[in-house]
Amino acid sequence: DMAHQITLMNRDRIQRTIKRMAIQVCERFIDSTPICVVGLNERGYSLAKEVYSELQRMNLSAPIELHSFDVFSNGAQPIPSVNEKQVLIVDDVIFSGRTLFQALSVLFHAQEPHIIEVLTLIDRGHRRYPILADITGELIPTKVGEHVEVLLSKGSLDEVVLFKNH
Repeated sequence: DMAHQITLMNRDRIQRTIKRMAIQVCERFIDSTPICVVGLNERGYSLAKEVYSELQRMNLSAPIELHSFDVFSNGAQPIPSVNEKQVLIVDDVIFSGRTLFQALSVLFHAQEPHIIEVLTLIDRGHRRYPILADITGELIPTKVGEHVEVLLSKGSLDEVVLFKNH
């Protein structure tokens, strides 16, 4: 059966949304404590890179670092040092909350961040884990059988597509 697809966000809209979200990050991270931007998995990291670039343009007093984190790699990677830092966890789409829940469990298992904020481009609703996004690009509640995907082109976020199964 052919899936029906609808473009929810094009590249321009994604870019405008990232700029707005970066401004919101600045409003929430106010002092000079170092900021650690952590992108989850491939698409979360692609989004994190763009948010990081915007933050760098804003001349904050805080130093900013960027990390990628593959959530389900089971200890096969170093965990970034987030002690006493302002941490921005970035994921492209939040749905059940499982990926974020897992990431938070691993990243903060033995570390004490100054503050943790969660940023996502798309919040699909239907949470199963007690996880909220502090900064959201778009809230797009989906129905059963619908799927939202962020498509990449050359490592950059290209468009957000809703797939409906008929």
